[in-house]
Amino acid sequence: MLIFFDTEFTDLCIDPRLISIGLISEDGREFYAELSDTYDIRDCCDFVQEAVLPHLEGGDVLIPMCKLTLRLGNWLEEFERPVKLSTDSISWDWRWIQEIFGEAGTWPFNLDGKPEILKQETDFNQAIEQAYAGGLRRHHALDDARANRIAQRLVSSRIGD
Repeated sequence: MLIFFDTEFTDLCIDPRLISIGLISEDGREFYAELSDTYDIRDCCDFVQEAVLPHLEGGDVLIPMCKLTLRLGNWLEEFERPVKLSTDSISWDWRWIQEIFGEAGTWPFNLDGKPEILKQETDFNQAIEQAYAGGLRRHHALDDARANRIAQRLVSSRIGD
């Protein structure tokens, strides 16, 4: 099972802090969380304050990192078969998966330890733009994951034709 994921974080710097994570499986199951204890607004660069923070939802999706590890691990293990995470930015997104499940014994039993990197070719990028034009919020972790899923499915269907 392929699961598309994206993260939002405080800055493109040496020591960023996780803000949110969104995942959507091939079959449409979703997971979204915002972190309550990993960052302060002062940690956020101007871009993040303008483009990411306004999309945060709060409420029930706002949880501390320790609950994220447990909830996300349980969600992934519900698939009961091997799952592989797919991202458009391995250097920025994958590190958060490694951090979330960094403590011994927390890595989900069915999670592949190597992510798939989405190929961002012309067709893929055009499909991404169409997804945002259709109402998805750019720089919202779940909507970015949804856009990647939409684009990958479109590109894959064209290859299969």
